[in-house]
Amino acid sequence: MKKFSILMVLCLFVSIHFASAQSTLPMADGTMVREIAPKDFKSYEGKLLVVPAFKARGTKKWLTKQFDKNYTKPFHVADVSEVPSGLGDDNYPIDTYKYMIFIQSSKSFSGNTEYSFQLVDRSTNTVYYHPSSGNMIKKYLKKLMK
Repeated sequence: MKKFSILMVLCLFVSIHFASAQSTLPMADGTMVREIAPKDFKSYEGKLLVVPAFKARGTKKWLTKQFDKNYTKPFHVADVSEVPSGLGDDNYPIDTYKYMIFIQSSKSFSGNTEYSFQLVDRSTNTVYYHPSSGNMIKKYLKKLMK
């Protein structure tokens, strides 16, 4: 019983640590829209900024591989610390990177990683989200390009 209690405390500590390690989407006077993307996103030819809220070894490489396979347009995977305001003209100018996909992850009770996606129009400060956007990046990108 003592080993079980220690294991439970350790699991609680790890889950709290991982929950606090993610960044949140910085929003100041933003608009939330319950859609997966704006109507003109499919014809957008500029670069897409991809920002994972989590830091794990191999994240950039893994996301780059997923987007190479499932997204045919130009994109750049940035570290969340490189985009401190998320919406401003910091390292990634809005005229080059009008849209940004913000990706958050969490562990389900069963231990599976679950993702949530928000598409941000940085020029209008509008966040597009949809509860059924899909847990997998491949499915999300397919829905995004429909």
